[in-house]
Amino acid sequence: MAQKYMVVNRHDPEACEPMEAALTHLPVHLKSHELLCSCPYGEHGYYMTLEGESSEAVIQSLPPEMRPGTRAVPVEVFTLPD
Repeated sequence: MAQKYMVVNRHDPEACEPMEAALTHLPVHLKSHELLCSCPYGEHGYYMTLEGESSEAVIQSLPPEMRPGTRAVPVEVFTLPD
């Protein structure tokens, strides 16, 4: 059964360009998916939520350029009450 994961990445500024190149050959499950990028504000990294069978499977589902410095943490998602 698939679990939801928070994908958290930290990288050096030099890794931004190769990661941007990965955007040209995204796998289908990432197309139109929301990616939060903090690079323009000085903290080099990105965040997203993905589903998968394991942390390793989630990371392996990313393009190779996006894997270094990435971890996938299982999370529970809920909506805050009014």
